[in-house]
Parts: sequence; structure tokens; C-alpha cells
Amino acid sequence: MTFTDAKSVVLGYLKAIDERDPDAIQATLWEDAEFRIPGDHPLAGNWVGLDEILNKFMLPLMDLFSTDVPYTIEISQVIAEGDTVVLDCVARAAARSGEPYEANIVSVFSIQDGRIKAMREFFDTQYFVRTLFGSE
Repeated sequence: MTFTDAKSVVLGYLKAIDERDPDAIQATLWEDAEFRIPGDHPLAGNWVGLDEILNKFMLPLMDLFSTDVPYTIEISQVIAEGDTVVLDCVARAAARSGEPYEANIVSVFSIQDGRIKAMREFFDTQYFVRTLFGSE
């Protein structure tokens, strides 16, 4: 997968998530990429490398959502400068319980040579835990 600029890399990553295509997601990430997820919950922490990002973060995350309601990402803003991309978006879905899920998320991506090297997310972790894990 080839991209010409940092913003295109992130948009390609979002498209791969929207299509739930693990191969396309993997193609947007460096083998040693690092995702930082805030909070005090089972998916919080620093996930380093494709195996950890896909198998210990992304797949368990998707298991928290209902398969009856699509997981969508509505982009509010994408700001790119050099190899840094800031994404402001709203993720919508439903928890396994059927409860609606709507989270405002800001993600900061570091791009290196056409792929994601690092990503940090910022969101309401209490809402995340309450809605998806059923506790605070």
C-alpha cells in the first residue's frame, strides 16, 4: 500500500477500519508501531508491534461492540503538518448490551515513510468503561 502524504495514510487506516479489513489495517502500520491508549481498563496501555496492536487491542476492542450495529467513524477534522496528523472524530456503534455508543476521540498519529509509526488517543475513558464494560 503506497500513500503520498501523512493525511492519506491516516485516511487509508480509517477506511481499513471501516471495512474491517485486518490485512489493510496491517498494511498501514509499521511492524514496530506503537499505540498508546489512556485509561484504567483492559485495553489501556502501550501496544507495540503489529501482533499486540491487532490481537491484544483492536480485535478485543471490536469484540466489545454489537455486530448488529455498524461501527462508524465520523471525521470532524483532520489536520496534517509534516509527519504528524491530528484526527478529531466521533465513533458510533452499540455495545454488546445494545446500549448506544458515541465517543468523541482525538488521535495523534506519527507517520514515517508512508505508514503509521505511532498513535495516541484521547477520549472520555470513564464513558468508555461504563458503556462497554458496564462499570466505572
